[in-house]
Amino acid sequence: MYDTRAARRSFDIGILSLGIPIDGQEAPKDLAHARKAFDLASRQDPTMSDAWLGLATTLAQAQEELPGEIVLRLYENGERNLFAEHRRLGLPPRTLGGRFSTGLYIDYPLTDWNEIQVAKASLLIRERSHDEAEQLLKDLRERTGGKLAIVDYVTGFLYYGAQLWPDVLVALRESDGWSDRYLASGADLMVGSSCAQLGLFSQAVQRLERAESGVIPAAQIAAKYSRGLVLREQGEAEKARAIFEEIYAREPGFEANKRAMQEPTFRIVTTTPERIALRANRWDPSSAPSEDEIKKKEAAAAEEKRSAENEILLAEAQQELDLQIGMSGVKQQVARLQATVQMARLRAEKGLGGGQAKSQHLAFTGPPGTGKTTIARVVAKIYCGLGLLKTANVLETSRKDFVGEHLGSTAIKTTALIDRAMDGVLFIDEAYTLLQSGLSGGDAFGKEAIDTLLARMENDRDRLVVIIAGYDNEIDRFLAGNEGLASRFAKRIRFDSYTPDELGRIAEFQAKRRDAVITPDAMREFITQTQRLYDQTKISSSGQEMRLVDLAGNGRFVRNVIEAAEEEREFRLTQSGVDPADLTEEDLMSITAEDLRTAMSSVIAANRL
Repeated sequence: MYDTRAARRSFDIGILSLGIPIDGQEAPKDLAHARKAFDLASRQDPTMSDAWLGLATTLAQAQEELPGEIVLRLYENGERNLFAEHRRLGLPPRTLGGRFSTGLYIDYPLTDWNEIQVAKASLLIRERSHDEAEQLLKDLRERTGGKLAIVDYVTGFLYYGAQLWPDVLVALRESDGWSDRYLASGADLMVGSSCAQLGLFSQAVQRLERAESGVIPAAQIAAKYSRGLVLREQGEAEKARAIFEEIYAREPGFEANKRAMQEPTFRIVTTTPERIALRANRWDPSSAPSEDEIKKKEAAAAEEKRSAENEILLAEAQQELDLQIGMSGVKQQVARLQATVQMARLRAEKGLGGGQAKSQHLAFTGPPGTGKTTIARVVAKIYCGLGLLKTANVLETSRKDFVGEHLGSTAIKTTALIDRAMDGVLFIDEAYTLLQSGLSGGDAFGKEAIDTLLARMENDRDRLVVIIAGYDNEIDRFLAGNEGLASRFAKRIRFDSYTPDELGRIAEFQAKRRDAVITPDAMREFITQTQRLYDQTKISSSGQEMRLVDLAGNGRFVRNVIEAAEEEREFRLTQSGVDPADLTEEDLMSITAEDLRTAMSSVIAANRL
C-alpha cells in the first residue's frame, strides 16, 4: 500500500516551495526544494498524478527536458485523479503545469488530461510506436470534436516524420485558420514541404513563404531551403542558388543546404500517393520499392490483368462457338487455328524455331447466312486472348467503305479505314466485289484499294488481321486477280449450307428469343419446306448452280420466316373473334403450321425461289 498521507504532506511542501500559499501559509520560492518534495511525493504514492505534474512544473521552470516516465505516470492515472490534490487545497486548475516536446520546434503546455494524452502520443512517436500513437490521436480528435490544434499538429508530425505526405495534408487541412502562431508556423512548414514532395509546387510555395514569415526561426530556415529546391524544380536556378547562399551565410553548418548550393543536380525526389502505398512498412520510407522494382511490379500486375482478361476472352470465344448450331467442320477448323497460334507462341517463348506463323489472315468461304461474321468475332477474341492482337474489335466492311469517288481518293479512304481497324480484325464481306470484272480498262478503283490494303497488311502485319468472306469460286477469282493476295490468304475456313434439321434448330432458337413457340406441326411443315430448298438448285445471277436455301440466305432466311410467321399469328388472332382479354399466353406465343406455311410462301416468293 502507498502512504498517501505522507505523499500529501510532501506535495504540500512542494506547492509552498513554488511560492504558492496554502491556507495562509507562505514560503520563499525554492525550485530545487520543490522538486525534491514532488519527487518524494511521487515515490510515496506513484498513483498521485498531481505529484508528477508538480515534478513536471519544476522541470519546465528550470527549462529542463521532461522525462518519459513522468508522461507515462500521468497517462496511467491522470484520467482518474488529475487535479485531486488541487481540489483538496483549493487551488485552481492549471496551477501546476509542465511542457512536453511535440517533436518539431515546439514545447507545448502540459496542464490537463487532453494535453497529457498528446504528450503520450509524442512519446510513442519518439519510441517509434507509430500505430499506437496514431490510434491514440485519432481517438482523442474524435472525443474533442477536432477542436484542439495541438492534436492535429502532433498527428501531422507523426506522418511528416514517416514521409507520409498525403496524410500530412489531411491531418493539417484546418491549420490555415489556427490562432496559435507557433503551431501555425510549424504546420505551414510541414504542409509546404509535403506539397513539394508530391510535386504540388504552387501550393508548396504559398505555405513555405508563410512559414518563412512565421515566428519560429528554425522553421523559417527550413522553409526557405525547401522553397529553394522548389524553385530549382520550376526552372528558377538562379533564384534557387541565391536562396541557398543566403541560408549558408546564416547557417553554414546546414549540410543539406550546402550540398544544394554546390550541386545543381541536387533536387527534390518527388513521389506519389500510389508509390507511398507500395511500402512494405507504412512507417518506413526506406521500405518503398525502388524505381526498377515498381516498374517490375507494375509490369507484373499489368501482365496478370492482361492474362485474366485474355482467359475471359478465350472462354467467351469458346462459349460463342459452342452456341453455334451445326458448323461441326467450322468448329474443328477454328480449334485447329487456335492450337496453331497457341503452340507457335509457346515454341517462341521457349526459343524454339518454326514458331509464329507469318500470316494469320483468313478467307471464309461459303454461302451467305452461314455465320461467317459471327465466327470472325470469335476468331478476333481468340487472337486477342492469345496475345496476337491488342483488341478483339472487328470492323465489318464492304466495297463501298474502300472505294472513293475518284482515283487517288480510294487510297486515302482505304488507309483511313485500315487505321480504324488497327490492333483488331478487318472483316471484308463479299470481298470479291473489291475487284470487279467486265469494266473497260479494268477496275482501277478496286486495284487501288487492294494495293493499299496489301501494303498495309505487310507493313502492319503484327497489328492487323484481315478476314475476307464470300462464295468459294468468287474468292478464288478474287485471289487470282492479284499475285500478292493468294499468299496472304493461305488459310481458309469453309462454311457449308445449313441442313434442314439445323435450320429447324435455328428457327426454334430465334423463336425462343422472341418469346414465341413453334408448334410440332409447324416445325414439321418448316422441315418439309426447307428440305425442298436444300435439295433443289438454281442457276444464280453469277452463273453458278446453288442450293435454293443458299440463295434464300440460310440463317437470314430463318429469321425472315419467323418474323413473317409472327405477323401471320397476330393477324390470325385479331381475326378470330376472340376477345383479346381472353387470349392465353399460349395463344400469344404459339406459331401454328398455317402461320408458318403462309409465312414461308411469302418469304420464298420474295426471294423469287
